Amino acid sequence: MSALPAESKWAPAVAPKRGLWQGADRHVLLAVTVIALPFSYIPLELVPGRVSVTIVVFALVVLTGIRYRVLRQRPGALETVTLLLSAYIFIRLTAVTALQADVIDWQEALSATLAPLGGVILYRVARRDDLKEPCLRALRWMFVMLTAIALYQAVVGLAFLQSRGYTEGFYYFTFAGTYRPFGTFLSPTVFGAFLAIVGAALVCMAPTIRGALLWFAIALAPILLTETRAAWISFGIAVVVGWLLRTRARPVHLTLGLAAITWAIAFVVWLAPGAVDFLLSRLATLSDSGLTSNAARVNLWQGTLETTLAESPLVGFPTGDFSQVVGTVAGAYADYGHAHSNYLQVLFLYGLIGLALFAGILVLATVGALRTASTTRSPWAYGGVAAIVAFLIDSSFETSWTSFSIVAVLYLLLGLGQVAGVDRGLPSSPAALTVPKPSLAPSGPTA
Repeated sequence: MSALPAESKWAPAVAPKRGLWQGADRHVLLAVTVIALPFSYIPLELVPGRVSVTIVVFALVVLTGIRYRVLRQRPGALETVTLLLSAYIFIRLTAVTALQADVIDWQEALSATLAPLGGVILYRVARRDDLKEPCLRALRWMFVMLTAIALYQAVVGLAFLQSRGYTEGFYYFTFAGTYRPFGTFLSPTVFGAFLAIVGAALVCMAPTIRGALLWFAIALAPILLTETRAAWISFGIAVVVGWLLRTRARPVHLTLGLAAITWAIAFVVWLAPGAVDFLLSRLATLSDSGLTSNAARVNLWQGTLETTLAESPLVGFPTGDFSQVVGTVAGAYADYGHAHSNYLQVLFLYGLIGLALFAGILVLATVGALRTASTTRSPWAYGGVAAIVAFLIDSSFETSWTSFSIVAVLYLLLGLGQVAGVDRGLPSSPAALTVPKPSLAPSGPTA
């Protein structure tokens, strides 16, 4: 067997498959499903009122699972714990709520239960070697679309968006009262979390340094526009972790990567010093105990922990009770309606039982991603690690697990990160040696 070119060692090893827009099998349903994941409502520029599309997106996920025949697969450890959490959430929000003489919120129960189920289906789809390339192409198109939406919202401004109906139910202000883009979500914080998770994965899944730098630049723009510190930090750390894992096999990539980033930072400082000053001042607020945002989080964390463990430690409380229950400790800050942390929000909603299942999911996902990255040294695996790292960090400061979009895309990326039969990024069979590397940018329809 002839030696492979050095650069091809970093090409994700997948079975030969036609591109997203090429050939008889175009994977159109898969592409539409992936691109639809960040949408929780129809943009108000298209319809007069807010119309939720979460159920429609979940239906697309199920149809995709049926199309690729993954629904009847035997669940692995991660899938089993996820399904247990989904079942527990449904029981907690229906049967337990009824026993407590509270009113059952069927919409919340259905939404909270379907998110993990959708995640499991996408995880199974993305694990298939023949579907990795179509998934990755769709993710790239989706991220470019979100970048365009963020830029559009930043350019047209708050007054224009409010004239289109983006008013009640949307939380696009900072604690200081300044507007920031929220994308296809209800708030910039969840939008930022979504961008950080997907953006970090796309950077680390790139087969070459040039591709990684390209996607780093693309991802950075919308993430910065959200002005969400948790998203900035989680994205940065996730990319560093993924890149360091990658350089274990080829240390020269570390030197080249650091050199490129240093040059890029110097160029930005020279080109737009004001922007750099803003970013540094925004990050500097992390240690400002007098900042409203920081004070709110500290009080919300303390209030959520104390009240849940004291009054309902095993099963938690219904979501509508947050302000009343946590307000006894956190005061007016409880009016924000959530704990500003996925870990504490899960504790509040589902108690220690739910938190234990949630922690089990995170441990299994993290260990599985790291083990795959260590044994295969594939860019797919590095992307999976980056995704779970970004989620773990962002979860400390923001509440996003209640978003179907976040759960679905996280499991999709974890599935893409699962690669079998690969060593140091090399294909496992002669037939896979001719597989081309993923393109560095989204490819459009062929003429």
